[in-house]
Amino acid sequence: MIIRALTILVLTALIFGTAAYFSYELYWKPQKLDRLDREAQAAAPISVTPTDYTLPAYEKAVQAQKSGDIAAGRAALMDFIANYPDSPNLSAAKKLLGELNSKQFFSPTDPTDKVIYTVASRDSLVRIASKFKSSAELIFRVNNLENINLQIGQKLSIPQVDAAVILNRKAHTITVNNKGQFFREYPIVSFKAPSAPSGAKVTDKFGLKDSKRVPFGDKEYADCDRVIMISGGATIRGVAEGGTPPPGIVVSNDDVEEIFLLVSRGTPVTMQ
Repeated sequence: MIIRALTILVLTALIFGTAAYFSYELYWKPQKLDRLDREAQAAAPISVTPTDYTLPAYEKAVQAQKSGDIAAGRAALMDFIANYPDSPNLSAAKKLLGELNSKQFFSPTDPTDKVIYTVASRDSLVRIASKFKSSAELIFRVNNLENINLQIGQKLSIPQVDAAVILNRKAHTITVNNKGQFFREYPIVSFKAPSAPSGAKVTDKFGLKDSKRVPFGDKEYADCDRVIMISGGATIRGVAEGGTPPPGIVVSNDDVEEIFLLVSRGTPVTMQ
């Protein structure tokens, strides 16, 4: 009798225990997992990627730039920069516009902002530069001249430039404007210079080799460092890729050579 009762008790425990186990696995466990999953989702931060509403306009400007029509590309990029100053694509648009501006400005065949001059008797690059308030080196570069000797009747493209420089410490950039409009932005490699005073200007510019000034036209000039002096003692200089930056406001060698051609003594400089 006792054995029978124990057998019934064991069977009952097995039956109800098995039922409880399957009940937990089929019903209670999934509900618990769902609840834990909901709690985890609620605790996790929601990542929302902001919509770039300027992207269609930027892509349209890029297509204009790729069309091969420099004037149309410049106009489209200038409009984008003016209309979307807070766009995440602003830096990219400025880079493209700067490349177009530079290509157009330094092209001897593009007439934009250039005067065509015919070389006369006793003319020199220095004399022509003085006549047009330009620089001999800029005329040399724009016309892709092989040497400084000119021929009577030779046609020269004389670029018209009225530059202004903006040094931005926070953005680490040098911006050059021409005739009040954006020309190009150059990234700064190193910025170790005193603040420029209000009303600062370019006070001098020269080639430097082995601590000695070398004038344009000298056989060693091509290998010189370009140095731009600014009111207050700051300088703009270049550095080779991977080289140790000298004191001053430092950009790449290619960039300082272009800035050097665009500015002259008296060019206004603003430091932000």
